Amino acid sequence: MKSNSLKKPVNSLPFSWYFENKFFQKEIDKIFNTEWIYVCHINSINNNNYRTLSINNKNIVVIKNKSQDISVFYNTCSHRGSQIFDQTEGKIKAPVIICPYHQWSYNINDGSLINTTSINLDKFDKTKYGLEKVNFHIWKGLIFINIKSKKKFNHQSIFQYYDKTIEQVDLENYAVGHVWKKNVQCNWKIYWENFSECLHCPNIHPELSDLVPLFKRRLTDIKDHPEWNILKLNNLDPQYQGGLKEGSQTWSYDGSAQGHTIESIQKEMESRGQIYISTWPSMFLGIYGDHIRIVRLIPKGPEEVELTAEWLFEKKTLNDDKYNKNNVVDFAILVMNQDASIAEINQKGLYNLKDNQGVLMPEEYIIRDFQKYIKSKIQ
Repeated sequence: MKSNSLKKPVNSLPFSWYFENKFFQKEIDKIFNTEWIYVCHINSINNNNYRTLSINNKNIVVIKNKSQDISVFYNTCSHRGSQIFDQTEGKIKAPVIICPYHQWSYNINDGSLINTTSINLDKFDKTKYGLEKVNFHIWKGLIFINIKSKKKFNHQSIFQYYDKTIEQVDLENYAVGHVWKKNVQCNWKIYWENFSECLHCPNIHPELSDLVPLFKRRLTDIKDHPEWNILKLNNLDPQYQGGLKEGSQTWSYDGSAQGHTIESIQKEMESRGQIYISTWPSMFLGIYGDHIRIVRLIPKGPEEVELTAEWLFEKKTLNDDKYNKNNVVDFAILVMNQDASIAEINQKGLYNLKDNQGVLMPEEYIIRDFQKYIKSKIQ
């Protein structure tokens, strides 16, 4: 079988695409406003609560009613355009949605207008003034929205990198054990590109490279090396076979899953160590021995990206008083902070040579695919 690696150097995107506003606005309009964007896991919102999400100047609200049904609207009152929910999340205190400005009220389930506070008008048709709905889809408990398009959700097409292992995981019934947020001072593409290669792993992630020996070779997959099949045949070391270092079961500080491996995929995880699926531009999902971690990327400007990570566990795992989820959570935060720091350094170097392009090396084939995707959307 052939290796994944590039056979010749490839020009990267021009450096100016990582900070000039004209390119950023094209990305918002042509990518973030048209693609399926990940919001959160359904179990991260309590009943009768809401969650808002801002994408550039658009703000949407996801509502979970007392019956656990989900509805998604633009966060805008139909009267004169006031924002209704001014926090990122919270409890809906009344049985209806009430605008804080003039107190128009809306049905929590379908957004239909219930009442205004004005004098009645004979020809005022309330059915024309409900909240505007946003196209959304729930896949395996994961909420996705699509701002402009009416297209249907198809997981076989929206995930650029997909692995059928996820189909063996009852993800919709997982519990959210922790949520972490961080704003990183870099262009959103910088963080994606960092995620897509491991050339940086030995020097930026020494702890992770110890846990995943393959990363010491600056590879993300054993097939990245041109002679991977020969090396695999002649070496039993995980550096050449893949998987975690001997005795480890999951991504955690000590490699332990504390007796809580995900049974349905245990054999798969023993041989591979970690499995990723991703959908550009907003989300990648990592499957590990005892948990799943989802990272969402939302740009806050040309030179800033907001990261939101959710750790999902089987309920029996979190209900075990002896299970220490910090062993998992803190290790991943260490890795993500390391990535954030080097991404910000990467960003700072781009301005000097804004008309230049970088170069992609053999191991950066995923970045090549990502940059081809960007070009196809905005050019």
